[in-house]
Amino acid sequence: MGEETQARVTSVLEETFYITSKKNTIYRVKLTDKGLSLQKESNGTTKTETIPLIDIIGCRCMRSKRQSAGSCVCRPGAFKSQLRVVESTEVIHSLDEYDTSAYLYIYAYTLKKARVKGARRRERTTITLRFRSFDRYEDNLREASRWRLAIKCLVSRVPVPKTLMSPSHGNLESIISACPGEQRKILVLLNPKSGPGRGRETFQRRIHPILSEAEKPYEIHITRYSNYARDFVRTKDIYQWSGLLMVGGDGIVFEVVNGIFQRPDWERAIKELPIGVIPCGSGNGLAKSIAYARQEPYNHNPMMISALSVVKSRKAALDLVRVETRNHIFFSFLSVAWGLLADIDIESETLRAIGGQRFTVWSLARLIGLRTYKGKVSYLPYDKVPVVENLNNDSIYRKDQTKDAKIPHSKSFGDELDRFNGIRGSKSYHDTLEANTNGLIDVLNHCNEGEVLPDTLELETETQSRHRLDSFYSANSVKSTYFSSGSISSYQSTEDLENVGKETENSSDDNIMYGPPSTLPALTAPVPNNWTQIEGEFVMVNAAYLSHLAQDIFFAPHSRLADGIIWLLIIKAGISRSHLLQFLLGLSTGSHLTVPGVEMIPVKAFRIEPAEGTSGYLVVDGENVDYGPIQAEMFPSLATVMCP
Repeated sequence: MGEETQARVTSVLEETFYITSKKNTIYRVKLTDKGLSLQKESNGTTKTETIPLIDIIGCRCMRSKRQSAGSCVCRPGAFKSQLRVVESTEVIHSLDEYDTSAYLYIYAYTLKKARVKGARRRERTTITLRFRSFDRYEDNLREASRWRLAIKCLVSRVPVPKTLMSPSHGNLESIISACPGEQRKILVLLNPKSGPGRGRETFQRRIHPILSEAEKPYEIHITRYSNYARDFVRTKDIYQWSGLLMVGGDGIVFEVVNGIFQRPDWERAIKELPIGVIPCGSGNGLAKSIAYARQEPYNHNPMMISALSVVKSRKAALDLVRVETRNHIFFSFLSVAWGLLADIDIESETLRAIGGQRFTVWSLARLIGLRTYKGKVSYLPYDKVPVVENLNNDSIYRKDQTKDAKIPHSKSFGDELDRFNGIRGSKSYHDTLEANTNGLIDVLNHCNEGEVLPDTLELETETQSRHRLDSFYSANSVKSTYFSSGSISSYQSTEDLENVGKETENSSDDNIMYGPPSTLPALTAPVPNNWTQIEGEFVMVNAAYLSHLAQDIFFAPHSRLADGIIWLLIIKAGISRSHLLQFLLGLSTGSHLTVPGVEMIPVKAFRIEPAEGTSGYLVVDGENVDYGPIQAEMFPSLATVMCP
């Protein structure tokens, strides 16, 4: 009795549905603050499945009419041969001309249990609830809209208006207008040349459908020249948007972050506008690190996981590092590199067209022609390092480690290389269905046969007073179909690209850089006595503050998004080529830290001073900067990122 009382307390809505093709099977669907409970009763057996609330991203009310079934409005790029008419095999009655049912489509991306270690994945699940208990469409729509309101309130983590949940509440307009949602659009800055150069296609085919399902409006601007994103964020009224979403690699994230710190109101901007990224570049270190921090199965479908970071409206703090050279100040989110990895990053640009494999090819070239660099490395050790455990529950490093302690490595498994090859894009095409009298948008996206589709479940309410009315798009006929909202999002830069000549790059570097003030001495001044100094020849020095430098470079296994630590890796000259090869091969799993001659030190700040008269590359977040003295310091939890 106590359990039943508790269930009644936590239950928001309940309804009984059934499946047309299985008349002896019913589903008792219950919406609670934990998720959507589906209790299946068939032939005397009962089975209950729950879709966690955290996995639901949105829901839509729609109406299907036979009259509109023949009309087809396809989005740009669709071909007639790819379209398919879905027909019902059931007898069409005269009353089917205008079906009075209201459909509620609930979109969820559920985490599937791993059959083998490291094989977890998220799959798209659509629950279709068909409300058809009344003879008037408006009455059925009111019931569907009540469920939609409750789901959207729970997903948005706002109180459900109990007065509107009562069946006696008859004002449909008040139910629809009560749905929570961010009125501002997300600003999307898309680099069409990032990685292999498929950013636009990737966004349209694989990201737009998820944003549409979650009813996340956006405004997209396509970058036209180097530092376009930086200049855009620096000069525009960015508070008209709810967040900043970059589609590209780590380079466009670097531009946006530094554009923010070129604003006099940087403190408000960095606090109010979360940063998101869709990984279309060669590296994608930030996207992978966010997923790793949340233990999301990124490798199976990077685009899906990153899109879910945007639509779930969750946020996490992110450390930023202030980097100073002789001529410039930068704010870095990823790494500072000198030596081997910096050479590979910059010199492999000529192979950008092959994507992330360019790093592998150039690593072999640099291993054969190994270089060393003379100079001095100084750092301020991190006083105390907290206990952190990896996914295998093995301690990575000990609590309260002292200043100069080197960090031992504990092997981490299940971090597969992400090649994108096995992931097929969503091929959806829009059928415009006749809009209902309340102005709701009905859009039907057809998926091709052969697409990898998650589970779908179509349920409908039962009525005893009349025969069932089945529309042309019946519950049975939409098994291979998914529905998404009509988008009010917009492309802002497409016409500009066609009608406006290429603009010259603005002199962004000449603008004042704001941000929190430095606590370090000037580059020309000696470092304080409590710093550690190492002088000699180095193969490489890399400072990282994320776990991954790229989607398959597990560089700092101990790092978290906001631990306040710079992880400084040093390899001195004298390391053998066999050990260096072992180091490079171990970067994908984190085992590179066990290689002799490799040191990883947690620090608060550092300085690199290449010897006078030498040449080479210094790279900040993948961007080549002035070669010469460079120093950096940690500013914990300075930025905010979107996370799943």
